[in-house]
Amino acid sequence: MHIRLLIRDLALIIIGAIIGACIYHAVFLHQVQELTMRNLDLQDKLSHYQAENEDLIRYKNQSAVIKSISVHIYEQQKQDIPAAEEAVLKKKLLKDLSGMKGRSVFQIDEYTKLIEGLLTSKVYTNINEHSYTVSVRTMLVAEGVLHVWVDARLQLPTAP
Repeated sequence: MHIRLLIRDLALIIIGAIIGACIYHAVFLHQVQELTMRNLDLQDKLSHYQAENEDLIRYKNQSAVIKSISVHIYEQQKQDIPAAEEAVLKKKLLKDLSGMKGRSVFQIDEYTKLIEGLLTSKVYTNINEHSYTVSVRTMLVAEGVLHVWVDARLQLPTAP
């Protein structure tokens, strides 16, 4: 009888240790995932600020040109775009819009038509195995910064 109680108590201790280890592991993985996402976000911001710094140095003596571009993304269908996919989408948009840097702000209406033609219902593929359709919502130039607001919509896969 005494051995049976000892085995039961030992089994409870082992089960408790296993459950505690599982909980600790889940919390640890959650923290690692949060750190990974924060690291990706910070790397994206760093590369953006480095590129913006180079552009500001390049155009520091010109006052009426577009020196940098800022992209703002809206989700149309109330679906949250994951932060990693939004960062990749912004990089692709900034790459497409990089030709606007150094252009005169006084000819912005010509550039607006060009950008709307370039980004009207454009599909960006291979963003973490998803595709997004992008359309220009609004554009604004203030103090040498071109602000572009776009609508991003997840493109659903079609059945073959």
